[in-house]
This record gives sequence, C-alpha cells and structure tokens, in this order.
Amino acid sequence: MFEKRRARREAQIRHRRLMDAALDLVGYTGEWTASPADLIALVFGKHAIDVTEEEAGRYLDAARVSRGQRLHVAEYELEDQEQDEPTEEPQPVG
Repeated sequence: MFEKRRARREAQIRHRRLMDAALDLVGYTGEWTASPADLIALVFGKHAIDVTEEEAGRYLDAARVSRGQRLHVAEYELEDQEQDEPTEEPQPVG
C-alpha cells in the first residue's frame, strides 16, 4: 500500500519538475524556441532526471499549449500531405 502511494507521489513530483522546466523554456507566452535536447539537458542538470527525446517533446508541446500557442505541423508532414494531394482537378467521367 505504501509502495503504491510513494510511486504515485514520485511520479507527480517528476511530472511537475518536467512541466516547470518546459514552461520555463517556452517562456511566458510560449513563443520561445526550445528543443527537446534543451529540456533534456535542463532537467538532467537540475534534477538528475533522465528523459527520452520523445517524452521531452511531449512536455514542450504541453507547455506551449498551456501558454496559449498552437502546435505547428512539422515540415516533413506538410511535404507528405502535398505529395498525397492531386496536382490536377479531377475530371468528370462520361
């Protein structure tokens, strides 16, 4: 019983530290540029927490959204969408 409570508390502390660091990196309005590598270095240096690049990216996205910013579609996703779209207008059959 105490193990579950302790694990939950540690997860809450870890989450709060990561969110606080991400919010610091994106700034008050969420417009500062920050990469997952920046967050990884910051939380390792301040709290000795190891974070994956994917997890750091999710925390930065959450921080930007909480500051009122919209998430931007990555350039490679835009290129994929442009390739999927037809280049000509479809012609009626018949």
